[in-house]
Amino acid sequence: MTCRRSVTCPSEFGAQQYDTGERVPGARLLLGYSLPSNGSLGHRGRVVSADQPIGGQRKLESRWGAPGFVKLLQGIAVLLLLSACSDGSDGPPYVEPEPEPEPGLTGCADTSSCAPNPPLEIGAERPAQVLIPSNYDPGTRYPLIVTLHGYGAFGSLQSSYLGLDARVDSAQYVLVSPDGTENRNGTRFWNGTPACCAAAAAAEDGSGEDYSQIDDVGYIRSLIEEAAATYSIDPSRVALFGHSNGGFLALRLGCEASDLVTSIVSLAGSTFAQESACAPAAKPVSLLAVHGTADDTILYDGGEILGEAYPSAQETARRFAVLAGCDGDNPGDGGSVDVVGNLSGAETRVQAWPDCPAGVEVELWTIADGPHIPGPWVPAALDSFVDWLIGHPRD
Repeated sequence: MTCRRSVTCPSEFGAQQYDTGERVPGARLLLGYSLPSNGSLGHRGRVVSADQPIGGQRKLESRWGAPGFVKLLQGIAVLLLLSACSDGSDGPPYVEPEPEPEPGLTGCADTSSCAPNPPLEIGAERPAQVLIPSNYDPGTRYPLIVTLHGYGAFGSLQSSYLGLDARVDSAQYVLVSPDGTENRNGTRFWNGTPACCAAAAAAEDGSGEDYSQIDDVGYIRSLIEEAAATYSIDPSRVALFGHSNGGFLALRLGCEASDLVTSIVSLAGSTFAQESACAPAAKPVSLLAVHGTADDTILYDGGEILGEAYPSAQETARRFAVLAGCDGDNPGDGGSVDVVGNLSGAETRVQAWPDCPAGVEVELWTIADGPHIPGPWVPAALDSFVDWLIGHPRD
């Protein structure tokens, strides 16, 4: 059975529901990027003005085409509601997993040992969907991208919103889309930093559970290691793309798993409040931080969630520049780019930190008037995100 996808805009948009006419296989919950709002949960901070001067425009050129999901997301500002349904034929076909190999980093060290038809799910007790190129060749090394969804979302939906599933064939990478832990309300979350979002998940369901004991760093590490043992993965190109709560976890992994992770794109994420909580990186990590100035969920200028602070987008990027060995004090003006289709002109200011080690880059893309869930994306911007993820190999 399949069901039709409908979009419900929140109350500030009149709570109107729209049927997009698209059939959705296997949809379960909803894209709920807004953190739970009760009497004690909020944010403090000032949203940066979008009136700052912007340098020369930098054009992004699309090579892979606009995915159909962009049309689906038009008009969405905060919430994407999916009707519950089961089996369907529109999405990637489900393949019964083959017996899993023993985890480790040596399973495919020699590409001749890689299976020609690997399973499309890994993770044992916490399974994660895997997409591989349709022309997958075990003799070829592929970049690995792991998607980390926002609070209340799930992996495959996040990969669709970011256009990652649509580009697996054209850009030739392996995509892993895990799900966070569900609280008692069924809301999925990640244990990122103290600010986001284990405490928020406990506050939402009223359970008093100490979700901060969940080892999501260990879980994502294990997925990367299992992917390396199962698929023909290029260990010099292991990337994370996290949104919101997923951005917090991606940045934490940049601190604690830089021996595995080579590059990160963080959309509306932040790092630890205390700079000392992020130990010097074992190896430099390239970071593209993307954040909207009108984000009222994770504030561009930093804030608090349930009394736990998180730094600004600027400070987050600066810290990673320092960890990577760049000049953290003098970010350069990288011009401007057009990222979001419903915002006027080249609305996104680019800052790049200089004097990084060879092959390493740290940039901050500030979306003037950009909300927590930007969209519709300019297709070339989604191409650029993928370029960043797979285009920073590390020795």
